[in-house]
Amino acid sequence: MTIDYNNISVNMKNKFNKKLVIFLLTIGAFLVILSATLPLTVATTNLGNIKADCENTISINNDIPKFVEKPKKYAISPQFFKTKGLESKKNIIKTKIGNKKYTFKTEYFLPTSGKKIGKAGEYNEYWYNCQAITIVGKHMYILTSHGYNVKKGFIVRYDMEMLNKYKLNQGKALASLRKLGTSLKNNENLTKHQKLIKKAIKIGPVFNTGHGQSLAYNPKTKSLWMWQDDKYLSPKLKLMKINMKTLKPSSMYKFTVYYNNKKANKVRNLAFDKNGNFYFHQFISSSKGDNIFKGKIANNEIKIELLATIKNRPGYYAQALALNPVSNRLYLVFDGVFYSIPVDKLCNYTLTKNDFEYTILNTKREFEGMSFDKYGNTYLLLIRGTEVLKSI
Repeated sequence: MTIDYNNISVNMKNKFNKKLVIFLLTIGAFLVILSATLPLTVATTNLGNIKADCENTISINNDIPKFVEKPKKYAISPQFFKTKGLESKKNIIKTKIGNKKYTFKTEYFLPTSGKKIGKAGEYNEYWYNCQAITIVGKHMYILTSHGYNVKKGFIVRYDMEMLNKYKLNQGKALASLRKLGTSLKNNENLTKHQKLIKKAIKIGPVFNTGHGQSLAYNPKTKSLWMWQDDKYLSPKLKLMKINMKTLKPSSMYKFTVYYNNKKANKVRNLAFDKNGNFYFHQFISSSKGDNIFKGKIANNEIKIELLATIKNRPGYYAQALALNPVSNRLYLVFDGVFYSIPVDKLCNYTLTKNDFEYTILNTKREFEGMSFDKYGNTYLLLIRGTEVLKSI
């Protein structure tokens, strides 16, 4: 019997190469998974204590009707269970009481289920628990909790031009985003149409968001910001800048705000005006109302001013702060109710109770966010099931 030693050598090399490739692929996959679970590195600037200017602060009781009590049980979208979540009939919500009338109609039924898709770091299994909405040009940014009542979350960016191109805001196609989530959850092969829809969606990595209801756009610097309010009762505030391409935080300011010998805590909401000033509100108590602060970031410094104490809040849970770029009015949003005030009068301390516009809507749904497009159209984010409604 003749033995071909050269062939044995080649075979051994091939087997070794195959094992090496498998080993490297395994290590690579492990590193990708590990990178998706490691904490994100954020450049942090600690500003220490900031004393707010309270010299001209005004105090207002706005005479708005008694605030809307929190419902014993939040309402659910009327057709949600009947359609098993695949709703295609638009909801309409209107003003019930108020000096400003609104009508909101469903624009998008957002996904309510799903699972991990695509590359490591792309998550959508908790699409349903949305906390904030921000409209920037053709894009709609939705911040979603990574689970229920947790301190982590992720940002989903929708291309509204593409969604509208595929008519996902009308007719039977309204159910398409929900169907996409269901298909992903059930490991179904996506249809050609669903693959096109998926291209309109970018899902960012999971990071430490806190409650996450403060996602806001600064038109002056063209950047996204939010509070990392993982310790709501703490006066140690953390303001994060979000990279709009990667959808993760790129930098953070840490600071404590002092006003009238007190520390500002219970801070969750955020909004920016066209000049880059940011506004946030602090919940004092149901009887004492809310403080409205104004801030300015410049050269790694932040200046804070306490503009007003508004004693009569419209609702129980403050869900969002939003600024309409067309009317230049600041909206404080609660469940089923919101009011708005002119920013100019707020900032020059001439705000009176007659400047308040308020709207109580005919719904017991839970509100999660408000935003505006460049035309001043209002967008409301609601859950149970998750949807975005647009003013008409």
